[in-house]
Amino acid sequence: MEEASRLLSTIELDEYTVKEVQNGWETTEKRLGGPKAAGEEVLGKLKHELPKTQGMLTRSSTVWHLLSELLQDLAEPKLVQKRLEYIALRHMNADITTADVEVFRGILFEVCASKLGGLMTPEFQFGLGQVVVALGTSLAKTHEHYKARLKLLTGCWKEVNAAEEEEAEEEVSEENGEEQEKKTEKEEDGEKEAKKAEESGDGKDVEKGEQEQEAETNRHGAWKDNENLNIPKTFAAMARFNAAVMGTGDRVWFGDMLYAMESLVPYIGNIDRVQEDCDVLTLTLAKYGQINLKEFRSVMFASLRSLLPGSWSLEHENAWSWFWGIVEKKVEENRQLPLHNHQCLRTFLARMDEETLADFKLKVFDTFFSTCEESQLYLRAANKRLVYIMGRILTIMSDIYTKTHNAVIALSALGLLHAGHGVPEDLVRPFVAAFMSNIKEYCPDESLHDGLWWTLDLIGRIFIRTLAEGSTPVIIAINRNTSKAMKTAVANYPRGQREVILLTVQVGTESMSPLKWAIEKGALESAREILNDLLTMRADRARYYYGMEALFTRHSDIISLLCVKAPSLLSTLFDGLIWRSKNVKNGVRRANFYIASLLVGEDGQFTESLLDLIKQGDPEIICHPTVVFQSDLLWNRLCRTPWALTKMWFCVTLLVFALAEQQAILSNDPLSTDRYKVICCRAIVYVGSLGQLFAKHAYQTYRAVREKQMTRLVGCLPVPQYVLKTRQELFEVLLLLLLICMLCIEPMLHCLAVSSEFVLDCCEYGEWQCNLIHSYNRLAAFPMLIYFMLGSELVHLNVQLSVFSVICACLMWEFFLYVAVLIFFTAAFASAVACLPPGTGADSVQMRDFFNWPAAFESMLSMAFNTYGSSNYEEIAQADEPMLKWFIIGFAACWHVYLMNLMVAQLCQRYKEIYYDARGNARLTRGINIYETSMPLISKKRWTAFVESLHLLEACELDEGDNGPRGAVPTTEDPYKYLQYPKVTLDRVQRYGGLANPALPWPSLEDAVDDSAVGKLTRMTQQKFEEMDRLMVDMAIKLQVRSGAGSGGGSLGTSRVSQHRDESKVVDEHESIDNADADRAGTTVIEANIEDELGLNEGTAQELLDERTEEAVMMNATPCDTIHQSENRSPWSVHH
Repeated sequence: MEEASRLLSTIELDEYTVKEVQNGWETTEKRLGGPKAAGEEVLGKLKHELPKTQGMLTRSSTVWHLLSELLQDLAEPKLVQKRLEYIALRHMNADITTADVEVFRGILFEVCASKLGGLMTPEFQFGLGQVVVALGTSLAKTHEHYKARLKLLTGCWKEVNAAEEEEAEEEVSEENGEEQEKKTEKEEDGEKEAKKAEESGDGKDVEKGEQEQEAETNRHGAWKDNENLNIPKTFAAMARFNAAVMGTGDRVWFGDMLYAMESLVPYIGNIDRVQEDCDVLTLTLAKYGQINLKEFRSVMFASLRSLLPGSWSLEHENAWSWFWGIVEKKVEENRQLPLHNHQCLRTFLARMDEETLADFKLKVFDTFFSTCEESQLYLRAANKRLVYIMGRILTIMSDIYTKTHNAVIALSALGLLHAGHGVPEDLVRPFVAAFMSNIKEYCPDESLHDGLWWTLDLIGRIFIRTLAEGSTPVIIAINRNTSKAMKTAVANYPRGQREVILLTVQVGTESMSPLKWAIEKGALESAREILNDLLTMRADRARYYYGMEALFTRHSDIISLLCVKAPSLLSTLFDGLIWRSKNVKNGVRRANFYIASLLVGEDGQFTESLLDLIKQGDPEIICHPTVVFQSDLLWNRLCRTPWALTKMWFCVTLLVFALAEQQAILSNDPLSTDRYKVICCRAIVYVGSLGQLFAKHAYQTYRAVREKQMTRLVGCLPVPQYVLKTRQELFEVLLLLLLICMLCIEPMLHCLAVSSEFVLDCCEYGEWQCNLIHSYNRLAAFPMLIYFMLGSELVHLNVQLSVFSVICACLMWEFFLYVAVLIFFTAAFASAVACLPPGTGADSVQMRDFFNWPAAFESMLSMAFNTYGSSNYEEIAQADEPMLKWFIIGFAACWHVYLMNLMVAQLCQRYKEIYYDARGNARLTRGINIYETSMPLISKKRWTAFVESLHLLEACELDEGDNGPRGAVPTTEDPYKYLQYPKVTLDRVQRYGGLANPALPWPSLEDAVDDSAVGKLTRMTQQKFEEMDRLMVDMAIKLQVRSGAGSGGGSLGTSRVSQHRDESKVVDEHESIDNADADRAGTTVIEANIEDELGLNEGTAQELLDERTEEAVMMNATPCDTIHQSENRSPWSVHH
């Protein structure tokens, strides 16, 4: 740009001044701790003075390097002009005024003066001031010269692409039907290809190759698509139309030019970015051989004139000609480089064998670590990992020539990853230098060095840009992982873009979510603050700002992600979905639960958010008010009836089994007509219940065997794993086995063998038939128990009953444990009693109940369960054997006195432990019933009607007449229910006045004054306490009740205040200027001590130091009375 050189200011300095400036600058940089620290020091102060320079702070080291290079070349005027031109063209969009230059110069002088002190000579000040003024003037003139041109270019580009989004939406809506039809075929083809890839062992390469081929096809296919060109609305469509008219529609490389224009036009104000994009474009066009760029120029101008017929003018013509001249010149200059440089890379790689290449990869990192010590803080991988990293770099170097767009995308993704880890861009240049030095060592052929350097330099520039664009304040705050840093990072962003900033970092075509990155990295404090900020309701005079919808749109799997990576953040997320009114009306409080995204996905179907929480199995989070409201809403309005209907058949089966087996309901007389009713009931049980259970478990067992999901019970018996997962499955299998046994010994079937009639009792035909009937009746008692145990599932209709069921199930193990202990004690005492000598009478209690071990065991077990008759105890007391009575007393004492009380105590303690989780487990059971049983029975029509009845797309009213954000389900609560979960405050909307402009940031509420009654009372109380603090400190000083050595923090601070007052008075009268400066420095320390040790705020401490009462003057007049000689010497002793 020759015209830019005329806009630059000249810098004329004599040799001595140049040396002073360079020496002073180097000293300042060294004392500040290096380029990075120096840049942060200067630009940090500049940010406070000029907030618009915040972006420079993220690249502080780069800014400082530019200034350092400019100052180092002051002795060479031509080189200085080139550097000035480079800096000016790099910041053509920067709006810099004379006042900004003066502010920057003042800050720079202030920092240099603080570090140089007496070394800051007048020549240094003059020379540095001249450089800053010349630089600022050049930037201002360059911006003023190109401002209108750049604005015109960017405005035109936005205008000609304004309809692109609308057109894309129309295409998506038209193609939805076709995509649904082809979805199944694509999935089948994908599964087949995936299987092939897995078999061949390079599934990742296949997938990557498919993606690259698809991207290439889409880009070129979009250019070749000449359909629907009736009314072109965008630049790309109009370019295709005009190319077809001009006879150049077969130029496939036009598609790459259109792709490059998307980044060239918006960033034309940055010469670095333009050079990078032109280099990438050169690599892309190199594979097409000889091309004529003027053909695209004609198409471009024709398209622009067609899209802007009313506004096109001579200024537009000149601006776009200037833009095209820059692009064409840079592309033509490097037209021959790609082929030559690619050949250099291939030659370099071909000359190294596998062993040499592996040694080269490690040697690069050795050189890098030795030349840049800071790199060791970020690269802490093993050698194998470092070799892999170098392999990826070499692959990208090769792909940059053959698969240019994919290589740039890979570099962008890699840069975003490193930006997330907080890697500074200062490490890229040393790495490239280390890489190049090793290339020269392993490849002495100097003809290859320039080509390899060009490749490395291009990759380094792309990587540096990606790091710079990806290192947003939010990403930097995530690396610090503090709530304060995150609040500071987002404080100055416009309120309309706050959600986007917190959820997306975009670099080219690659994007990264700061929230997801913080969660995966383990920066949970930052992630919690991001969630809090997104889910905070804010409102200005025009609208509400609430990030719930944006959060779930960006991360539809946020619940699953938090369940796996950060369960502690689930409560933070759910807290942000609740709003409760602070007003109580008609005895109830209004509440809104913003659960739209938890219920309905983007496809309109039921989400799996509740299922993810159930799989996690946390009983505490499942009882969160948001989750409880969601599950109760689904259960009460949608799922309860279908679930209850599934249990109706089981209830009917239970009733039929009771009618068939219980003796007193229907008559079992062989000649009675009721026997036909019993036979029908049994047939229903065998066909309906047994048949259903057999079909179900036969299929599940077959699947378990086929999928090898078997386990061994007691080490030998193979059992399907699903049988042991839930209590219901186990009981169903036991019921199935018992019903099969009952069917095998069914009396009616056996009676058919001896009788021609259907009878249930055929005892008259033999004793075997009678015994069979009795065995059948005894066996029927066990299925009856299991039926009722399975019927207990109906308690889940009510949460309270379900909680009681959960508690009973949890305490069952303790009960079985004590039954086992009882059996042990009973067996022990029964064995002991059975050893006693037999009684004299045959009818004595000892001979009847304790003669042998089985009889003694049965009798003592009856005693334990209080079923042993009281008359028997009288016989034991009168028995001939005196030891019998004492053994019985011992057994009663062990069980009834010791173990029973111990069991009660343990059950009480266990109950306390499980009580808080019982409700959560009951909620988990209800959630399982919703997902596994009820939702599969809900038709799509009924689900759609249910969603529409919630009106989730309409603004939900907060208080009366105040329409808040959409996506909520309103309800009413008991006015004191919020006290059960006080973490969510009432009416948590943060309201702001002033201008309702989305481009403005939110004001800080910390600086706002609370004018409510509570706020006024708080301020008044604080003022009174501060006044009391001052009075108490003064009284302590006057009464000399505090010792500087051993009175604690408060007295120590007070004595230091007294000491400071006395010494400062004497020093002011007698000490020199240097000692006075030292005393003023000590004052700062004492002020800090007072604030820290006395617990006073800054205002109170300063007021205490500055206070000069009459009594204080008198005390200062007698320093010997107030200064302890043990610690504080008199100021007069300093002169002696």
